[in-house]
This record gives sequence, structure tokens and C-alpha cells, in this order.
Amino acid sequence: MRVASGKKMEEHQVLDAKTELISTKAIEMVCESIPGTVLQLFALLKQDDLTLDSATKATIASILVSALTTGFSSASISFDFDVDPIKRKEMPDFYGYIPDGGSRTVIFACMLLNSALLLLIRSFSAAMLMQQKKRHFMLYAVGDMALYLLQKVLRGDMTYWAPVDGASGILVTFTTRVVVKIVTDFTGVVHFRHPYEEGGAYWTVNMLLALAVCSGSVVLVGGGAGVWEKKLVGIMCSAWVVVFGVFLLLMKKDYRKTFWSLKTGCEVTCDFFLKGRNDEDRQQIMLCNKKQWRPMRGDVKEWVVDNWWRWRQEKPEWFDEVWMMSVPSDMVPEDEDEVSVRSYRDSSGGESGGSGWRDAQIGPV
Repeated sequence: MRVASGKKMEEHQVLDAKTELISTKAIEMVCESIPGTVLQLFALLKQDDLTLDSATKATIASILVSALTTGFSSASISFDFDVDPIKRKEMPDFYGYIPDGGSRTVIFACMLLNSALLLLIRSFSAAMLMQQKKRHFMLYAVGDMALYLLQKVLRGDMTYWAPVDGASGILVTFTTRVVVKIVTDFTGVVHFRHPYEEGGAYWTVNMLLALAVCSGSVVLVGGGAGVWEKKLVGIMCSAWVVVFGVFLLLMKKDYRKTFWSLKTGCEVTCDFFLKGRNDEDRQQIMLCNKKQWRPMRGDVKEWVVDNWWRWRQEKPEWFDEVWMMSVPSDMVPEDEDEVSVRSYRDSSGGESGGSGWRDAQIGPV
């Protein structure tokens, strides 16, 4: 309801309603959809004599339904973000790859099938590896995750964009990176090629790795894999390549470069300020994690101090309580305290134990 009605962020919130919704979808995928699909395929492959009886057909139908519903959630994430007018205005170089008209439906179907097929491919390879030796799967999963986190650290892009600092910020960064990696590995959410998430080049490498790992799993299992397993792997991989090719063909060609972009999340945050055409563009930097724009903190402070009272008079739409509370205290004019205390008391109907909006900055923000 909050997303559909366009409800704005409140002072105590760190993320907007749409981002919160996406987060809950990703958590559901990691905690239920993905492990559930892997478990069902593992149980199916564990059968010594696999026959297409009623029970097996019901299991296969359940797996397909799980894959399609997960694919729908994945496609919805990418679709909702890309067609959002606000997102397209904020980052026109990234959002806007879905064209207007009837092709939108076809592109949504392609993203749904891409995710469903990738989930089946990844889950099938995981089930085969665990069937052979569980430690093979664990070594691959841990190694792949460690490699992803290491390259984030080496590129100076580990800190997540959400404006959460301190110990909470470390927890949010690590948890979010792991969740996004798992979701992307198994569902290929197109939106997660965003520099704030995996990044374009790494996203593409992940997709190619998914096909390679599934094919490698068949080789590793060797004689344990029957003819039907090998054929199924070939069919699923080929189908994914075809569907993804159709998706690339139908999307706006100017956005294909985002699939091999090396841009980092920190660079995107700094670009809000460096390449912003006006104050409305630049103000977005304040809603991101301060560590991402630490090198240009002096320039941002000068911009805020020089324009604060003009914004107070002009009252642009973005200059609200949420934005003001995101501004570090040392960037706010000293005489703002008295004005804020008076406004705070007037709005609360009397005296308050607080001392203005600065003291109201409770928590990570």
C-alpha cells in the first residue's frame, strides 16, 4: 500500500518503501524459494529408480511452480525499478532500458523465464554436487562468495549505499552483500547489475559462471549422472541463452553497455554531486552512506553551508525533515539550532526536552 500510494519516507526511516519491499522479496528468496528448490531437486535426484509416476510428476510440477513464482518476483523487482519515473530521472544512464509499448510484456516474460531457468540450472547443479560430495558444493559456494567480497574490498566498493553507520552499518553491508550475491546467483535479477549491488561486469560473469558450473557438475558427477540429466542440463542452458538473447534484442540498445560496466557504487554516489545539473540532482548524495563520498566531504559541506538559508526560503520539495536529518551536524549553520527548536516546540504544542532536530538524530542516520 505504501509503495502503490507513493508514500514518502518518514524521519525515522532509512530506506524508502519500494526499497524495503524489494529487500523483503530478496530475503524471502534466500530463506525459502532458493533452498526449497534445491532441496526438492536433491530429493528427486536421490531416487535410485526414477520413474514418472504420479508422485514424481507432482514433485516436478511443484518445482516448476516454485521456479516460475520466484521468477515472477525477480522480474517484478527489475521491472518496477526501471519503469519508475523518479528512478529514470535520478539515473537516466541506468534506468530506462525497458521500452514503452507492447514489448514491455514480452520483456517482462523474458526476465521471468530468465530467472526461472537460472534457478533451475543453479539448483540442479547444486543438487548434483551435493549428491556426489557435499563438501564439493560447500567449497565452491564459500570460495565463490569469498571471491566476490574480496573484489568488492579491493575496489573500495564494499560499503553499502544505505545511510547506516557504525556497527549497524557493517552488519547491513555484510548481510546485504551476501543476500544480493545469493539471489543474483540463483535468479539473475537484472536490477542487481546496478553498481550499488553486484555491478554490470560481475553480474554478467556470474551468469556465464552459472552455465559453466552446471556443465561442470555433470562432468564431476561423471558416471553418476544419467543420460536424462545431461540432456536436461543442455536443454536448460540453451533455453536460458535464447531467452536472454531475446531480452537483449528487445531492450533499448543504449543500455546494453550496463551489462559490462565497471562502475562502482562509490562512483555513482559521487556523480550525484559532481555531475548534478542542479541542487535537486546533487541533494541525492546526502541520502547515501557518508563513507561513499568521504573524499569530497569538504566540497559537499561548502555547498550545504552556502545554500542552506536559500533553501529555507525557497522550500524546494526535497528539502524536508528527512533530508535535513541526513545532513551531518557540522554541515548545518550554527544559528539553525534556535530556529529548529522554535519550530519543534510549535509543532509539538509546547516545551520539549529535546534541543532541535540535531538532537532528534537517533540511531544510525
